[in-house]
Amino acid sequence: METLQKNFKKEKSVFSTSKKKKNISFSKNEKNRTLKDTLQAGEILTVKITALGSKNIGVAELKNGYTVLVPNTKCGDKVQVKVEKIFLGKGVDSILNQKIKYVLARVDNSGTKTSNFEKTSNSLKFDFKVGQKFQVTIAKKGPKNSGLVPVAKNFLFIVPNTKVGENVVIEIQKIKQNYAFAKPIFSKQMNVAQGNNQIIGQQFHIVIPSSAKTIANSFVVKLNGEFVFVQKSLGVRPEDTVKIQIQKSTGTFALAKILKISPISSKEKKAMVKETVQKMIQSSMHFGEKAIRCNANMRKYIWYRKKSLGMYANSKNTFLSIKETKKPMVKRGRHVLNVFKTQRCFAEALKQLAKYAAKGKTFLFVGTKKPAASLIAKTALLSNTSFFVNTRWLGGMLTNWKTILKSISQIRPILKQKQKILQKILEKREKIQRRLFNKVYLLRKKSQKFMIKGKYLIQQILRSKNFLIEKSQKFIQTKNAIFSANTLLLNASKNLKHKKIQILKQIQQLEFAAAEILKQKQQLKLLIQSNLTKFNEIEQFFEIGQQLLKTKDSVQRNGDTTIVALSYEKLLTLQNSTLGDNLKVTATLPNPSTKIFKKMIAVVSNLRKEENGFFATNQINNLSNRAKSTDNSGASDPQNAGVANQQKTILLSKFLNKFILLLPFFKNSLQILNERLVQQKKMLKELNSTFTKIIESQKSLKQFYKKTISQLTVVSSKFIVQQNNFKKFQKNLKQFASEQRLLKFLPKLRYLPTSQTKMYEIVELFMKKFVDPKLSYPMEQIYDQKLKFTSKKIAATRKQKWQRLEKYFGGITKMAKMNTKQISKNVAIIIGQQEEMNAVHECRKLGMKIFAVVDTNCNPKFVDHIIPANDDSRNSIKYILGEMLTYIRLGQKLRRKVSLRAKIQQNRKRRFTF
Repeated sequence: METLQKNFKKEKSVFSTSKKKKNISFSKNEKNRTLKDTLQAGEILTVKITALGSKNIGVAELKNGYTVLVPNTKCGDKVQVKVEKIFLGKGVDSILNQKIKYVLARVDNSGTKTSNFEKTSNSLKFDFKVGQKFQVTIAKKGPKNSGLVPVAKNFLFIVPNTKVGENVVIEIQKIKQNYAFAKPIFSKQMNVAQGNNQIIGQQFHIVIPSSAKTIANSFVVKLNGEFVFVQKSLGVRPEDTVKIQIQKSTGTFALAKILKISPISSKEKKAMVKETVQKMIQSSMHFGEKAIRCNANMRKYIWYRKKSLGMYANSKNTFLSIKETKKPMVKRGRHVLNVFKTQRCFAEALKQLAKYAAKGKTFLFVGTKKPAASLIAKTALLSNTSFFVNTRWLGGMLTNWKTILKSISQIRPILKQKQKILQKILEKREKIQRRLFNKVYLLRKKSQKFMIKGKYLIQQILRSKNFLIEKSQKFIQTKNAIFSANTLLLNASKNLKHKKIQILKQIQQLEFAAAEILKQKQQLKLLIQSNLTKFNEIEQFFEIGQQLLKTKDSVQRNGDTTIVALSYEKLLTLQNSTLGDNLKVTATLPNPSTKIFKKMIAVVSNLRKEENGFFATNQINNLSNRAKSTDNSGASDPQNAGVANQQKTILLSKFLNKFILLLPFFKNSLQILNERLVQQKKMLKELNSTFTKIIESQKSLKQFYKKTISQLTVVSSKFIVQQNNFKKFQKNLKQFASEQRLLKFLPKLRYLPTSQTKMYEIVELFMKKFVDPKLSYPMEQIYDQKLKFTSKKIAATRKQKWQRLEKYFGGITKMAKMNTKQISKNVAIIIGQQEEMNAVHECRKLGMKIFAVVDTNCNPKFVDHIIPANDDSRNSIKYILGEMLTYIRLGQKLRRKVSLRAKIQQNRKRRFTF
């Protein structure tokens, strides 16, 4: 209604300024025509730039409702402009009731650009631009908590959310002829320089992040580049929007206090109000009683419609004046309540209810109308600390409390049993109902989605009839392509695996060959070493034999000396003695040591065996027997002398004398050993060359093996990609199949997306027909158990009496423990004031606070908290009682939490005292 009044006033001004007063028409079609005719693309206009917007775009406003946007201009210029584009904006013009039209124009180069504003006194002498930053001090206080900064006599900066005397860095947002709008930027350096005193006391709306750290019972939050410690209070949790006030600040951090949790913005408030109003209208809360029964005190809460009557002169039909008249809105002979006022009253009443519940007060629900009776009983039972009267209010039910207590005492034990049973049944029923609602809601959502998909499919089929066939052919092509690619990859992987196995076998064979060659090498090396040792020994013996031959030859040349060969025993006896008078021993040839002597014998024996009879075996045995006689002796003394007749004699052992005979044999064996060694070295070289070849072939095979493995990995990765593609293809196929099913099933789905109210009705019907009969408990069993041992007459009379008392006092039995003073502290919630006037008067006598659903035939003066709404329809009563129940429960929860905290604090204090 307020918006209608504003539009009407603006229309009034249009009437007065119009030149044509005879034929005035308000049709929207004609307005659209005039606007379209006035401006078109390509037209040339002369425009005054009154403001500068973002990116220094000039803004000019025309009388016909257009706003012209001209780039590369200055504020105060008069410009000739060519229209390029015309487009609609988001805003609505209040005079024309249309969307604001914007015109994008460019400066016409052919036209002249004049600056008439510079000649006037109100000209803009400063060349400001949008986005420029300045450091200023706020000089004056402006409207709506803004600050003013005078730049010159006729120019100001308007800075919002600032105080007088603040040093602020500002950024220009919009420029007009005599003023500019600027945005404050509080820099960190300024805050540190001023000791952050300007932040103290300021209030901010922030969202506490989910990753916020907690230190010493406070959240750590970053605000304008500084750390702020927000104290945990009012049950704050992460991801909550909070209103904070900064109390202390230093150069590095600040301390803040929480004022409010989740402060709602104006847009959110409007959205919430819209939702509540829609729910109220759906539940038919706005229908009042018949217009004849309307109470004079309820005229405030009725919806009025305004009518405008124009006064014209008779002669010339000249428009003289406009009068406004208020008339109440009536539908089907009933007044319509103003829903916005009911919303305000209802919100205030709910807040007050929650406060009373938090304080620990109990509630008395009163409503004897048929639509309200069952709902009142349910709400009273669900809110644990409440009582109800839903059949008839007897006179003196609260004022004559002593007499009523007597009748309550008769039925109190029966009602206790009944209430326990009823609570269990109601809890079960609520759970089943919630499940049903959730299932139905999910079905409704799914059906809506299916309907949207079905419409989309039908549109595509209408565009191209062969849509499904083409799609199926594409699927077949993709399927064939995927299968062919998969077969190729499988064959490639099989070949590569076969190659891999072959290479591994070859590598194993080479390893075996290399191991055998190594064994042969080791054996050859051992043979070479043994042959070398033999060669060295025989060479040494050959040298000894040659030296003996040389000595023999030299002795034989000289006739004076003779060599005498004796056994070792005789040599020992003849040491330092003479064989006769003429013979004297001049020298003895030394015998080798026992070790060398044994080696010599072993070599001679081995060589004899090898040469097959170079010497007789008997001679070898004689040599060995002779050697035994010399085993225990070392080198013979140089004093031993040979036997000769007056000549020089050299004594010699018989073994050495015979050893000289073996010299040709030694020579032959040395030649044979030398030939063997040469052959064995050649064999070693050949083995080494083959071993190197095997190693090289192994390296090449290993490289080839690595290549095959890399190829296998590439093939396997491609195969995985193909598998993923196949999975996607399967999903798409399933979707295609489901789309085809959906097209068949669409005619049945049109019945599913019904309205929510119908869904609720269907669920309630289902509950009544199927769920409630199973949940019902035969209450008469309680009476029968108590009246077992009485006669039929007494049982029938007592049963009737108990049933009658239950009818009237069933909801007040829990009040039996209360006094009149305690009853007066209760809060009464009355539905249907006109029918429950006795209850209202009694509650007022006791001084109880009254919440009442007041219709147009009721008097709101008898009630403390008014809820102007329809008190006859079941839906409106259900909505009101449901909201009341939620707020009562919230208050009760808060009370429990506070009591728990108080207990915890008391326990802590006790611990500290002990």
